[in-house]
Amino acid sequence: MKRRFLWWVVIAGLLLSALWVWNHRFGQPDDFADMAAQYKYGSTGSDHPLARAPLPYWLWKVLPEVYPPYQVMPRTVAPKNEIKGYGAFGLVSEASMERPVGMAEDQAPLERPIGFSKRRVFGIDLVGVNCAFCHLSTVRKDATQAPQVVLGGTGNAVDIEQYFLFLFAALDGKNLDADKVMSAVIKEANRQNRPLGWVDRLLYRYILIPLIPRVLAKIEIDNFDFIAVNSATRLPDFGPGRVDTWSLYKRIFVEPPQRDPIPGIVDFPSIWNQKARAGMRMHWDGNTDILEERNIVSALAVIGKNIGYLDYARLTRTTDWIFGLLPPRYVDRIGPVRQDLVARGAPLFREHCAECHASDGLRIGRVEPLQDLGTNPTRLQDFTPELAAGLNRLGTDEWKLRNFKLQDGYVNTLLDGIWLRAPYLHNGSVPTLRDLLNEPELRPRRFCRGNDLFDSQNVGYVSTGLPGKAELDCGVYFLYDTQEEHGGNGNGGHLYGTGLSAEDKDALIEFLKTQ
Repeated sequence: MKRRFLWWVVIAGLLLSALWVWNHRFGQPDDFADMAAQYKYGSTGSDHPLARAPLPYWLWKVLPEVYPPYQVMPRTVAPKNEIKGYGAFGLVSEASMERPVGMAEDQAPLERPIGFSKRRVFGIDLVGVNCAFCHLSTVRKDATQAPQVVLGGTGNAVDIEQYFLFLFAALDGKNLDADKVMSAVIKEANRQNRPLGWVDRLLYRYILIPLIPRVLAKIEIDNFDFIAVNSATRLPDFGPGRVDTWSLYKRIFVEPPQRDPIPGIVDFPSIWNQKARAGMRMHWDGNTDILEERNIVSALAVIGKNIGYLDYARLTRTTDWIFGLLPPRYVDRIGPVRQDLVARGAPLFREHCAECHASDGLRIGRVEPLQDLGTNPTRLQDFTPELAAGLNRLGTDEWKLRNFKLQDGYVNTLLDGIWLRAPYLHNGSVPTLRDLLNEPELRPRRFCRGNDLFDSQNVGYVSTGLPGKAELDCGVYFLYDTQEEHGGNGNGGHLYGTGLSAEDKDALIEFLKTQ
């Protein structure tokens, strides 16, 4: 009788252990009480072990130290700076992170830039990107100032293409030195006062480090040929603050995968103040008017085909937060405005801009036909009927996509925080508001992108390159050429306000600083 009882105790213990393992098989991501911290460091699902490619934290952490981006990446696509860290791609690290909910008082959070979430799965920490990776602005009002961080912004200094190209280059199985990487991992873990046990060391050295390059190599071939350096289907360089919106989706969610050569490269839009946009068309071309669908689709880019691992509850928390996230004010970030010019500019805005861009404008939130706008068409062409059908078939028990449809132009958007949304037009082809008020032939043909130093005179970021050079030299920044063949970079169209006098343009620009 006693032996039978012991057997039942053992069986019950095994069942409970199995149940615990099952319930914890996907781990638990960091959560934060403060929503700003949740936006910066919380999960939307890309750190899930079965998402596209979450990376083991310690391996990811040491990569740019062991393999500096400017050395390991092909010279044609490598950052021009010599930063040994993820700052090489414009990513921002805070001096200290807020503590995740439930973390012990004597334990510091794992160090990572804004835009990365973390999840622990059976003792192994995994990282993935979140909304803040792309939707965060930095700005300096003068060269001596440290960058100010603005949540919900346009990712003006972040080069997402270079980040992924770095991962492919550094984690190339042909060149990866496992012993060298492992030595750096152990050193970094000790530095953070989180020494790895012998099980973790064996797991990293003989399973994770050898396996990850194989997984990424397949992903690069199957899904990321449009940025792969030697690929015949490679698109033009994105540059900071820009991304090709749909190429990845057409390779994952369309059957058979579409590998068309259309460069739908556009600027990251701001995502603040979504409450004011309720019912308006979204994305640059207005292919949906449902905020939740827009956000779900954005998150699916880093989730991949396993759409059920998108963290719907946490994404909804972020969606609710950006619904009321206020746009940045010029006077708070840069300085005072000239009230006399603001007063003169207000009626000019009502006359020349309000119908399309004021909250009470007759055409606000609508799609403006391309034939009237005259702006570059490739982003519009990039969203294909097959892609719309593929997206509208996606769904889980928690969410469904059903409202994506093709349009014939680009959306008339609100101009809230427009002073910090440079460069302008959907493809970021016009560096400043003053340039946008000029005829297309007078707009800069070539300029520099990626600087976060603010140009208060013209309203935009400094884009003129290094002084004293006969040719435009952008130094560590990205050279944007509006006439690049097959780039979708054209800066024509949007002629509204171009006929104003110089004095009226000054007044209108000053007024736009207040939006």
